[in-house]
Amino acid sequence: MCRITEIIPYKSRFKIKLQDTTEFLLYPSEIKKYHLTEDMLLEKSVLDEIMQILYRRAKERALYLLDRSYRTERQIQDKLRAGLYPPQVISQVLSYLKEYHLVDDYRYAQMYIDYKRNKKSRRQMVQDLLLKGISKEVVESAFEDSDFTDGDSLSCFIQKGKQRYDLSDKKEVQKFYRYLLSKGYSYDDVRSALETVTDYDG
Repeated sequence: MCRITEIIPYKSRFKIKLQDTTEFLLYPSEIKKYHLTEDMLLEKSVLDEIMQILYRRAKERALYLLDRSYRTERQIQDKLRAGLYPPQVISQVLSYLKEYHLVDDYRYAQMYIDYKRNKKSRRQMVQDLLLKGISKEVVESAFEDSDFTDGDSLSCFIQKGKQRYDLSDKKEVQKFYRYLLSKGYSYDDVRSALETVTDYDG
């Protein structure tokens, strides 16, 4: 059994706070159905039933999000947390999604690398993927299994730079050089790439 400490109006629903710090949202009809009031003790059977309702609701929410775009495990987790779903419910939903391969951080990383290969450096992509909640180990594995090299995107940046910068002007070349370094490319890769299209000697 667990005691309800607070029932607080929350937009069109109510936030239920339990003594063990668990929080979740229920609709007014559900409050009425289970006769929920502050300071009442929830029977385990009732709490289990409520958690099943929240699980179905959270799963539907997750599937809706995935229908709009592929997401990482962390992104789904963050969205469900924002919806005030309890940790145990979120864990259940993620287990379901992983079981049916609806979320797969390794696959996400592979797709991201393939999509951005002509637009970003490896360093940039690593940072992006880590920020999306993918572990460093998974990110490194995805790169090891891909044929990506920084030369792929660097050559694209060079071609675009030839239109934007006057590569016959040393100051413009140095400006372009700094720009490429800021994109995460190594000193040696940038120098080598620029030497193929300019008289730049570092």
